[in-house]
Amino acid sequence: MTSRKFAVRAWLLVGLCVGSLMAADPLPSLNSKELADGPYSLAHMLLEKTFLNVDVLTLDVRFSKESQAKIAELANGKPYSSALGQQVAPLAIKAERAVVQMKFIRDVSLDKWMDVLSENIGQARKAGLISAGLQKKVNDNLPKTFAAIKERGYLKGDRLLYEVRPDSLRSVVVGVDGKALVDQTVHEGDVARVVMAAFFAPESEFRTPLLRSLLKSGK
Repeated sequence: MTSRKFAVRAWLLVGLCVGSLMAADPLPSLNSKELADGPYSLAHMLLEKTFLNVDVLTLDVRFSKESQAKIAELANGKPYSSALGQQVAPLAIKAERAVVQMKFIRDVSLDKWMDVLSENIGQARKAGLISAGLQKKVNDNLPKTFAAIKERGYLKGDRLLYEVRPDSLRSVVVGVDGKALVDQTVHEGDVARVVMAAFFAPESEFRTPLLRSLLKSGK
C-alpha cells in the first residue's frame, strides 16, 4: 500500500470515528429542554443513611411537561399532606418521561448501594406496583449494569443518572471528571417504570421527602 493510500484511509477512519462520537446521545440532564421547568417540575431531597450516620447523596427528579400539568391540576397550590401525597405519588410513578440524578457526597461501595436499591425495589413489589418476576429481573441485572464500577464503587462527586422514557431506561454513571463510567440502555418499558415505582412506593425512604419538595415548589 502506498503512503498516499494509507494516509487517505487513515483520514477516512478518523473521520468515521469522530462522526460516531459526535452522533452519540448526550448524557441525560436535569436541564434537558424536553423536561418541564417551574412549579411542580422538580423534586429534591438529601438522603441520610442511619447505619452510616452521614449524608450519602442528593437526589433530584425532573418531570416532563405532561406530568407537571397533571400534578399541578391535582395539587393546585395545596401544601403537602399524607392524603395529597397518596394522590400525587401515582402520577409520579406513571411518569413516562423523567430524569433522575443522584449525586454522591461521600464514597459508597457498589455493594452497599445495591442493597439500598434492592430494598426500595422490594418496597415497590410489596405495594403491588411491580410483579415478583419484574423485581427478580431487575435485581438480577443490577450487577451486570454496574459491573464497570464493581471494585471502584461510587466516589464523592460521582453522579448516577436515570433517563426514563416510555419504552426504555438509560442508566449512566458520570465521574467527577465528567466522563461516563457506565452508560447502559434497556429497551423495556416495564423496567423503566421500576425506577419511579422504587422512589415513590408507599414505604420507600425516598417518597415523602420527594413529594414534600415537589409540592412545596408549587406554592
